[in-house]
Amino acid sequence: MNHMHMETRIEAPVEHVWAFYCDTSHWEDWMPRAKCSDFSGPVDKVGTTYVETMRLMGFEMKSTSTVVEVEPLRLYHEHTDMGPMDTFMRFEPDGDATRLILDSDWEMPGKLPGFIKDLVTKGWAERNTHQMLADFKALAEAKVPVPA
Repeated sequence: MNHMHMETRIEAPVEHVWAFYCDTSHWEDWMPRAKCSDFSGPVDKVGTTYVETMRLMGFEMKSTSTVVEVEPLRLYHEHTDMGPMDTFMRFEPDGDATRLILDSDWEMPGKLPGFIKDLVTKGWAERNTHQMLADFKALAEAKVPVPA
């Protein structure tokens, strides 16, 4: 099992960062390689499922994610059947900002050819996740309401 740990500081209050994350209409803006669809409900509710489709080197990968645990403004945990993978996102107030902490435990799906597994297993997955968090940070900060 692979483990990934990443942190970023977002210059926005935790309420804003949480609401921005839970608004799935923004997901394709910061997850451009993934197309998410068929949401069974809001992502801040335990039991919600959705389908994610991703293409990598001409191979289409489709998975279903289930929201396992939610503590509003603090924790989001989902389980994805492909791999499998468990992802935890923690939202921690940090003054006027938010510290977003991502931990993920995952396996590469067995159906992928070996050379793709080797390519994706560590470097690509970490670079891709790092870029997604950077994009999420930039977009969340750009959408912070300006006080009157």
